[in-house]
Amino acid sequence: MSTFSLSIERLVQLFLQRKCWMIDELSQALGYSIISIRRLLKRAGYFRSYTHNGKWYTLSSIPVFNENGIWIYGDIGFSKQKTLTQTIIYHVNKSSAGLSARELEDLLHHPCHAVLTIMYKAKQIDRVKLTSVYTYLSRDESVNRLQHNRLKGRVIEQTAQPLSTQAVVFILVEFIKNPRLSFEQMARELRNSQRITVMPSDITRFFREHGLKKTANIEDLKH
Repeated sequence: MSTFSLSIERLVQLFLQRKCWMIDELSQALGYSIISIRRLLKRAGYFRSYTHNGKWYTLSSIPVFNENGIWIYGDIGFSKQKTLTQTIIYHVNKSSAGLSARELEDLLHHPCHAVLTIMYKAKQIDRVKLTSVYTYLSRDESVNRLQHNRLKGRVIEQTAQPLSTQAVVFILVEFIKNPRLSFEQMARELRNSQRITVMPSDITRFFREHGLKKTANIEDLKH
Protein backbone atom coordinates (compact mmCIF):
# COMPACT_ATOMS: atom_id res chain seq x y z
CA MET A 1 0.00 0.00 0.00
CA SER A 2 1.38 3.43 -0.96
CA THR A 3 2.20 6.11 1.58
CA PHE A 4 -0.68 8.22 0.24
CA SER A 5 -3.14 5.33 0.67
CA LEU A 6 -1.90 4.76 4.21
CA SER A 7 -2.43 8.45 4.95
CA ILE A 8 -6.02 8.24 3.70
CA GLU A 9 -6.56 5.19 5.90
CA ARG A 10 -5.31 7.15 8.91
CA LEU A 11 -7.65 10.00 7.97
CA VAL A 12 -10.62 7.64 7.78
CA GLN A 13 -9.75 6.19 11.19
CA LEU A 14 -9.91 9.68 12.71
CA PHE A 15 -13.41 10.18 11.31
CA LEU A 16 -14.45 6.82 12.73
CA GLN A 17 -13.45 8.17 16.14
CA ARG A 18 -15.23 11.51 15.63
CA LYS A 19 -17.59 12.42 12.79
CA CYS A 20 -16.60 16.08 12.35
CA TRP A 21 -13.18 17.73 12.40
CA MET A 22 -11.70 21.14 11.68
CA ILE A 23 -8.87 21.10 9.20
CA ASP A 24 -6.23 22.40 11.62
CA GLU A 25 -7.17 19.61 14.04
CA LEU A 26 -6.63 17.05 11.28
CA SER A 27 -3.30 18.64 10.44
CA GLN A 28 -2.14 18.35 14.04
CA ALA A 29 -3.48 14.81 14.51
CA LEU A 30 -1.84 13.45 11.33
CA GLY A 31 1.25 15.64 11.33
CA TYR A 32 0.65 16.92 7.78
CA SER A 33 0.40 20.40 6.35
CA ILE A 34 -2.99 21.98 5.65
CA ILE A 35 -2.36 21.59 1.92
CA SER A 36 -1.70 17.87 2.34
CA ILE A 37 -4.85 17.45 4.44
CA ARG A 38 -6.89 19.11 1.70
CA ARG A 39 -5.45 16.64 -0.83
CA LEU A 40 -6.35 13.71 1.41
CA LEU A 41 -9.88 15.01 1.96
CA LYS A 42 -10.39 15.52 -1.76
CA ARG A 43 -9.31 11.95 -2.48
CA ALA A 44 -11.43 10.48 0.34
CA GLY A 45 -14.50 12.61 -0.49
CA TYR A 46 -15.90 15.07 2.01
CA PHE A 47 -18.59 17.56 2.94
CA ARG A 48 -17.85 20.95 4.42
CA SER A 49 -20.30 22.54 6.85
CA TYR A 50 -22.57 25.35 5.70
CA THR A 51 -22.57 26.60 9.30
CA HIS A 52 -19.58 28.00 11.25
CA ASN A 53 -18.21 29.60 8.06
CA GLY A 54 -17.45 26.17 6.61
CA LYS A 55 -14.89 25.29 9.30
CA TRP A 56 -16.10 21.74 9.90
CA TYR A 57 -15.43 18.72 7.67
CA THR A 58 -16.88 15.22 7.49
CA LEU A 59 -16.35 12.36 5.06
CA SER A 60 -18.95 11.98 2.32
CA SER A 61 -19.90 8.51 3.61
CA ILE A 62 -20.89 9.77 7.08
CA PRO A 63 -23.92 12.12 6.80
CA VAL A 64 -27.44 10.72 6.96
CA PHE A 65 -29.33 13.49 5.19
CA ASN A 66 -33.00 14.17 5.88
CA GLU A 67 -35.66 14.67 3.20
CA ASN A 68 -34.42 18.24 2.72
CA GLY A 69 -30.84 17.16 2.10
CA ILE A 70 -29.70 18.43 5.51
CA TRP A 71 -27.66 16.64 8.18
CA ILE A 72 -27.27 18.27 11.59
CA TYR A 73 -24.56 16.99 13.92
CA GLY A 74 -24.74 18.82 17.22
CA ASP A 75 -24.91 22.44 16.08
CA ILE A 76 -23.03 21.77 12.83
CA GLY A 77 -24.98 21.69 9.57
CA PHE A 78 -24.09 19.88 6.34
CA SER A 79 -26.00 20.00 3.07
CA LYS A 80 -26.12 17.92 -0.10
CA GLN A 81 -25.89 21.28 -1.89
CA LYS A 82 -22.56 21.95 -0.12
CA THR A 83 -22.48 25.71 0.66
CA LEU A 84 -25.02 27.87 2.48
CA THR A 85 -25.75 30.00 -0.60
CA GLN A 86 -26.19 26.96 -2.86
CA THR A 87 -28.48 25.38 -0.27
CA ILE A 88 -30.62 28.51 0.02
CA ILE A 89 -30.90 28.88 -3.76
CA TYR A 90 -31.89 25.21 -4.08
CA HIS A 91 -34.67 25.40 -1.49
CA VAL A 92 -35.95 28.79 -2.66
CA ASN A 93 -36.12 27.52 -6.24
CA LYS A 94 -38.05 24.37 -5.32
CA SER A 95 -40.50 26.10 -2.95
CA SER A 96 -44.07 26.55 -4.17
CA ALA A 97 -44.49 30.15 -3.00
CA GLY A 98 -41.04 31.28 -1.88
CA LEU A 99 -39.61 31.16 1.64
CA SER A 100 -39.19 33.71 4.40
CA ALA A 101 -36.00 34.07 6.42
CA ARG A 102 -37.75 32.37 9.35
CA GLU A 103 -38.84 29.44 7.20
CA LEU A 104 -35.30 29.01 5.88
CA GLU A 105 -33.90 29.23 9.41
CA ASP A 106 -36.29 26.48 10.55
CA LEU A 107 -35.34 24.39 7.52
CA LEU A 108 -31.57 24.81 7.86
CA HIS A 109 -31.31 25.25 11.65
CA HIS A 110 -29.21 28.32 10.97
CA PRO A 111 -29.86 32.11 10.90
CA CYS A 112 -30.16 33.37 7.32
CA HIS A 113 -31.15 37.06 7.50
CA ALA A 114 -27.72 38.51 6.77
CA VAL A 115 -26.79 36.16 3.93
CA LEU A 116 -30.23 36.56 2.32
CA THR A 117 -29.71 40.31 2.07
CA ILE A 118 -26.29 39.77 0.50
CA MET A 119 -27.68 37.20 -1.95
CA TYR A 120 -30.55 39.51 -2.94
CA LYS A 121 -28.16 42.39 -3.62
CA ALA A 122 -25.98 40.02 -5.66
CA LYS A 123 -29.11 39.04 -7.67
CA GLN A 124 -28.83 35.39 -6.68
CA ILE A 125 -32.42 35.39 -5.40
CA ASP A 126 -35.41 37.72 -5.64
CA ARG A 127 -37.65 39.01 -2.84
CA VAL A 128 -41.07 40.59 -2.36
CA LYS A 129 -42.84 42.05 0.65
CA LEU A 130 -46.55 41.28 0.62
CA THR A 131 -46.80 41.01 4.41
CA SER A 132 -44.67 42.34 7.27
CA VAL A 133 -41.68 40.22 6.18
CA TYR A 134 -39.80 39.55 2.96
CA THR A 135 -40.43 36.36 1.03
CA TYR A 136 -37.52 35.17 -1.09
CA LEU A 137 -38.23 33.89 -4.59
CA SER A 138 -36.36 32.25 -7.45
CA ARG A 139 -34.53 34.39 -10.00
CA ASP A 140 -35.82 32.12 -12.77
CA GLU A 141 -38.51 34.17 -14.51
CA SER A 142 -41.09 31.41 -14.98
CA VAL A 143 -40.60 29.97 -11.49
CA ASN A 144 -40.66 33.47 -9.98
CA ARG A 145 -43.99 34.25 -11.64
CA LEU A 146 -45.61 31.05 -10.35
CA GLN A 147 -44.24 31.58 -6.83
CA HIS A 148 -45.40 35.20 -6.79
CA ASN A 149 -48.94 34.27 -7.87
CA ARG A 150 -49.18 31.47 -5.31
CA LEU A 151 -47.85 33.76 -2.59
CA LYS A 152 -50.43 36.44 -3.41
CA GLY A 153 -53.19 33.84 -3.28
CA ARG A 154 -51.93 32.58 0.07
CA VAL A 155 -51.77 36.10 1.52
CA ILE A 156 -55.31 36.85 0.32
CA GLU A 157 -56.60 33.68 1.98
CA GLN A 158 -54.78 34.38 5.25
CA THR A 159 -55.99 37.97 5.47
CA ALA A 160 -59.52 37.43 4.14
CA GLN A 161 -62.41 38.10 6.51
CA PRO A 162 -65.07 35.38 6.87
CA LEU A 163 -68.28 35.96 4.94
CA SER A 164 -71.25 37.25 6.91
CA THR A 165 -74.22 34.95 7.46
CA GLN A 166 -76.30 37.22 5.22
CA ALA A 167 -73.74 36.98 2.41
CA VAL A 168 -73.58 33.18 2.71
CA VAL A 169 -77.37 32.91 2.46
CA PHE A 170 -77.54 35.09 -0.65
CA ILE A 171 -74.61 33.23 -2.27
CA LEU A 172 -76.37 29.88 -1.82
CA VAL A 173 -79.71 31.29 -3.01
CA GLU A 174 -78.05 32.80 -6.07
CA PHE A 175 -76.25 29.54 -6.77
CA ILE A 176 -79.49 27.54 -6.60
CA LYS A 177 -81.26 30.03 -8.88
CA ASN A 178 -78.41 30.35 -11.39
CA PRO A 179 -76.00 27.40 -11.05
CA ARG A 180 -74.26 28.22 -14.33
CA LEU A 181 -73.06 31.63 -13.16
CA SER A 182 -69.31 31.97 -12.70
CA PHE A 183 -68.09 33.26 -9.34
CA GLU A 184 -67.34 36.61 -10.99
CA GLN A 185 -70.90 36.82 -12.35
CA MET A 186 -72.32 35.72 -9.00
CA ALA A 187 -70.40 38.47 -7.17
CA ARG A 188 -71.64 41.05 -9.68
CA GLU A 189 -75.25 39.84 -9.36
CA LEU A 190 -75.12 40.06 -5.56
CA ARG A 191 -73.71 43.56 -5.77
CA ASN A 192 -76.39 44.72 -8.23
CA SER A 193 -79.45 42.99 -6.78
CA GLN A 194 -78.70 42.77 -3.06
CA ARG A 195 -76.17 45.58 -2.60
CA ILE A 196 -73.77 43.05 -1.06
CA THR A 197 -70.11 43.41 -1.98
CA VAL A 198 -68.38 40.04 -2.15
CA MET A 199 -65.17 39.31 -4.02
CA PRO A 200 -65.10 36.34 -6.43
CA SER A 201 -62.13 35.01 -4.43
CA ASP A 202 -64.32 35.03 -1.28
CA ILE A 203 -66.95 32.91 -3.04
CA THR A 204 -64.25 30.57 -4.36
CA ARG A 205 -62.84 30.15 -0.85
CA PHE A 206 -66.32 29.55 0.60
CA PHE A 207 -67.06 26.78 -1.91
CA ARG A 208 -63.66 25.17 -1.33
CA GLU A 209 -63.83 25.32 2.48
CA HIS A 210 -67.26 23.68 2.50
CA GLY A 211 -66.52 21.06 -0.12
CA LEU A 212 -68.98 22.55 -2.62
CA LYS A 213 -68.50 22.27 -6.34
CA LYS A 214 -69.96 24.33 -9.16
CA THR A 215 -71.29 21.02 -10.50
CA ALA A 216 -72.97 20.17 -7.19
CA ASN A 217 -76.41 18.57 -7.22
CA ILE A 218 -78.77 21.53 -6.85
CA GLU A 219 -81.49 19.36 -5.31
CA ASP A 220 -79.10 18.50 -2.47
CA LEU A 221 -78.67 22.20 -1.68
CA LYS A 222 -82.43 22.77 -1.60
CA HIS A 223 -83.03 20.21 1.16
